[in-house]
Amino acid sequence: MHTVVFDFDGTLADTMSVVIKIANKFADHYGYHKIPMSDLPKLREKKPSEVLRHLGISIFKLPIIARKIRFEMNKEIVRLKTPVDLRMTLLKLKENGCVLGILTTNSRENVTEFLKNNDLELFDFIYSGRAVFGKSRLLKKLMKDKTIPHDDPIYVGDEIRDVEAAKKAGIRVIGVSWGYNSKNALLKAKPDHVIENPEEIESIVLS
Repeated sequence: MHTVVFDFDGTLADTMSVVIKIANKFADHYGYHKIPMSDLPKLREKKPSEVLRHLGISIFKLPIIARKIRFEMNKEIVRLKTPVDLRMTLLKLKENGCVLGILTTNSRENVTEFLKNNDLELFDFIYSGRAVFGKSRLLKKLMKDKTIPHDDPIYVGDEIRDVEAAKKAGIRVIGVSWGYNSKNALLKAKPDHVIENPEEIESIVLS
């Protein structure tokens, strides 16, 4: 039996364009740079701390801005779709006895609503918590709080910080190239695997 834990934003839900739209809405008010779509390829190569520097967002303003973005995101959740077609992969994993979970800094209500809207109510648990720069602590807490059925789970995420967090927590990690960070950026972080389509998850987990 395998446990596969998925990140939410960027990995399961295509939130990038919505986050950019909301961030640009508050840019003038909080005094940071807007994100033109032409900057996206460059930003996808960067770590979160580098993105903040690029935009001119101070660490002190970050919690306020993050709260504002989360609040606005609540209104957009009904319109969100998956970045790639994940349903068949998730079904295959379930059919083969995998336990599926979600680890997210988004709210449990948002995630539940998204799964319902996209016919993806296939997950055994949703673990939600705050961790702007401390996702490894969240992963470790998940391992401690949840009764994971085996001692070798695998984490699936789309960001450099997902890879770094999993490595710190001692968990195998798959980087997906369809989210916030590019394939090139993920490869530099050295996850166990970097993939470009969901079917590759099946071959890694079920092999």
